[in-house]
Amino acid sequence: MLIRLLLGIVLIAALVSFNPVHGLEPPQTRVELLPPPVPQDPSAVGYLNLHKRHPDAAEGMVEFNTLYSAPAALQRLGQIEDFLASFAVLTNRVRNQISPTELSAIGNTARDMQTIGFHNIPLIVEGTLLKQDYELKHAKYELARLRHAGHEISVSELERARREYADATKRFQDFWDKKLPTD
Repeated sequence: MLIRLLLGIVLIAALVSFNPVHGLEPPQTRVELLPPPVPQDPSAVGYLNLHKRHPDAAEGMVEFNTLYSAPAALQRLGQIEDFLASFAVLTNRVRNQISPTELSAIGNTARDMQTIGFHNIPLIVEGTLLKQDYELKHAKYELARLRHAGHEISVSELERARREYADATKRFQDFWDKKLPTD
């Protein structure tokens, strides 16, 4: 009974603290000054009706470009890791106070899940986000090279795309080298 009460408190605290509209500010990210890649014509393939989704939220295009970005997702992943760490601490505090059957019924309370799983599963999500960001920046750089060759963009715009690709490359390489899975 104690574990359920404590879990309830942790879950409520997590839900209260994770309110993308009220509780948390979006991460500080640079807003793209280029036109968004979302077609403006409703009949075009890829068109999105990015209307404002909540009275207290940012305008749709701002939310689309900031809240749903790799930096924002990585920030939220850090919060999820904190939630998992809190759950592991809570589980360890009550491990001797409730039966193994009750603990097992709660789920995700086994020591191997809370050490190996709680470490490795977020790594897969983080790696996926960084890989997708790397691939996207690569595609944008290649597009910028083609557009520059066609005299559609300036050298500074090409250089900015190259820098963003280089930064994404470094972020993924740092992840690959330093954030190792455990067993």
